[in-house]
Amino acid sequence: MMMTVQTRIGTPVVPRNKTDPTQSARQVGRMFRDIDERYLTIKRRLKTLFDQRLIGQKRETNGERSWMMCNNEGCEPSLYQVNAGKFIYDMSAVQLADLLQVVQAILDDELLEGGSQNLWALDYVSAEYERGTLNALTNLSVQSQAYASQATLQQLLSSPAYQNQIASAYISTYSDWKGISDTARADLANIIADSIGRGINPRETAGIVSKRLDASMSRAKTIAQTEQVGALRQAQWDETDWAADRLGLKTGLMWLSALKATTRSWHASRHGKVYTTEEVRDFYAENGNRYNCYCSQIPVLLNDDGSIFNEGLEDKLAKERKQWHK
Repeated sequence: MMMTVQTRIGTPVVPRNKTDPTQSARQVGRMFRDIDERYLTIKRRLKTLFDQRLIGQKRETNGERSWMMCNNEGCEPSLYQVNAGKFIYDMSAVQLADLLQVVQAILDDELLEGGSQNLWALDYVSAEYERGTLNALTNLSVQSQAYASQATLQQLLSSPAYQNQIASAYISTYSDWKGISDTARADLANIIADSIGRGINPRETAGIVSKRLDASMSRAKTIAQTEQVGALRQAQWDETDWAADRLGLKTGLMWLSALKATTRSWHASRHGKVYTTEEVRDFYAENGNRYNCYCSQIPVLLNDDGSIFNEGLEDKLAKERKQWHK
């Protein structure tokens, strides 16, 4: 008996949330709360450390000098103060070096917890890579019965290609957080050494340190969002390429912009258009495009001329793109 092969191409699954097409807001928020807690712990530990180590005495006067005050009735000596109100720290160069080592240890304890093999941030990144793989599997399965019959999530997650990508993501993620910790350590070392040298009192020093940690936390959150959403996108790109390699499918990536007020115009202008994975990779490799971006790219099957099968979907997304630009 001859079996007929169904060649109907299904419609890609497009997320309903136009401002968060990667559907990552909840996951990113969870990592942000983790970061908040880590920086709060750093501040608390540093306060305890400073209370113990940043000690000394306030000098009301730094020497007195006399001069003559004169008027029509004659002259009389007067006194004035030089550098009044400075703080004198009871700290040697060796003690300062030891203090800075403890500061670095505190930063590393929280920001590099788990080390390069089991960094705390890796759980968030690997979870998003797995979610991106599942999304790609779902989308390609809807569009291609041939793909659906030959791919399961378990097969994809256990494949050597998938494991290699996870290992690569681990290396990149650890490098990012090592950079955050090192930069924070350098900033705090300069602040502490400068405060001691200039005689800024411990309370003011702690306030400056706190503000610098807030700036570090802001950078950390930017990196966290970039890592998580980037991992999800990377998984979609990879499975798009692998599906083409394994099954000979003609695939591309449909760009879904995060259509919100803060979206960069050159990101929004790509909404609904189809690109090769190489074109998408090139876009994110330049001009800081990968930072603070919530755009998504979903795998789509293409005609021989590179167009998508569902023209109605293409028209709908084009209207959304034009509406955003208005």
